[in-house]
Amino acid sequence: MDPEQTKPTVSVVIPAYNAEGTLRQMLDSVFNQTWREMQIILVDDGSRDRTLEIAREAAADDPRLTVIAQENLGVSATRNGGIAICKGKYVRFVDADDTLPAESMERMVRRAEQDGSDLVIGGYDQYFGEKKSYHNLAARNDTVYCDRIMDHLCGHANSYFYGVLWNKLFLRETMEQTACRFQEKLTWGEDFAFVMDYLAGVRQISFMNESLYHYRRTAGSTSVQQVIDCVKHPIRNIQIKKELYSHLKGMYQKRGEYEKYRKRLWMYLFRVGLG
Repeated sequence: MDPEQTKPTVSVVIPAYNAEGTLRQMLDSVFNQTWREMQIILVDDGSRDRTLEIAREAAADDPRLTVIAQENLGVSATRNGGIAICKGKYVRFVDADDTLPAESMERMVRRAEQDGSDLVIGGYDQYFGEKKSYHNLAARNDTVYCDRIMDHLCGHANSYFYGVLWNKLFLRETMEQTACRFQEKLTWGEDFAFVMDYLAGVRQISFMNESLYHYRRTAGSTSVQQVIDCVKHPIRNIQIKKELYSHLKGMYQKRGEYEKYRKRLWMYLFRVGLG
C-alpha cells in the first residue's frame, strides 16, 4: 500500500501570510522529505499576494497538502485552525520562509519512536543574509525525563530551544491532554506560551544535536518585528511579558516544581525585559 494513503505519522502545520517569495521553496523541502507519511496543512491568513494561489497549485501536485483560506486573524488563529484538523500521531510546525533538511522529519520521528518521547528538540542552522550559523542545546544528544530539565529551563526559558516551535516534534496525544492551543490575544510570544503549556504534560524529552531546521532570519522576521513592537508599544509589551511569565509559572506549578524554583523564575522577566 502507498504510505501516503495510510494514516499519517506526522501532521505538518504551516501558517502563511504574504509568503509568495519563499513559499514554493519551503513546500518543496517538505514534499521531498524522506519520511513520506505526512498530512501537510497550510493555512493562508488572508494573504494579499499570490500565496494562496501558489499553495493551491502545490496541492494539485501533492495530495498530502490541504490548503485552508481564512481572513487575516493572526498567526495564532492560523495555527489553531491547522491543529483542528490534525490527524497524525505527531505534530510539527514549519514557517513559510524557512526550509527543512531532507531527512529532518524522518530523524525526529525515528528518535521519538525509538525513545518513546513526547517531545523531540533538535539543532538548527540560522541564516542571516549570507551568514550561516549552527545552534544546538549545549551539544545535547540524550533522552531524559522532563523533570530533569527543569533547572536548565529555569535559566534558559527565553532561548530558542525552549521558546520556539520549529525545532520541535510534538506528540498530538500530549497536546490534547494539556489542551494546548495558541493564545490569540498575544501579538508575539504565542509560541513560548504554547511550549510552556505543553511542557506541563511532558514525560520525556529527546534532544538531538543534528541540524534539523533551516531558520532564515530577515528584517521582516518575527524576532526583528518583536523588537520594533516593544519600542512602539512599551505598555502593551510589558503586559505581554507578564502573560508569558504566567505560562512559565503555571507550567512549574502543574509539575509541582514551583516552590523549588520560585525565586529564580522571576529572573525570566528580567532577562526577557532586557531582550
